Amino acid sequence: MLKLGNMDAARVERLGALAAHVVEHALASGLSWDEAILGFGIAAKALAAKAADQGVGRMDQCAALAERRLKAGMDQSADVLRAFLR
Repeated sequence: MLKLGNMDAARVERLGALAAHVVEHALASGLSWDEAILGFGIAAKALAAKAADQGVGRMDQCAALAERRLKAGMDQSADVLRAFLR
C-alpha cells in the first residue's frame, strides 16, 4: 500500500487507483514515456486552471501548487504501482 504522510487510507487508496489508471493509459497511448510525462504536466496545468476558475485561487497560485504537488509526487516510491503493472 502507498503511504503518504498523514493522509487517510481511503484517500491514499483512491490516489493509488488514479495513478495506476493514468499509468496504464499512458503505456497504451503509443507515446514515449517522456512524451507521456509532458502530458501529465499539461494535465496538471489544466486542473490548476479549472481550480482557478472555481475560485480556489489565482491561476498563478494554483499553477504553483500544481507544480509543487507534481514534484512531491515524484518524491514518492513507485514500487507499489510497478509491481501492479508487471
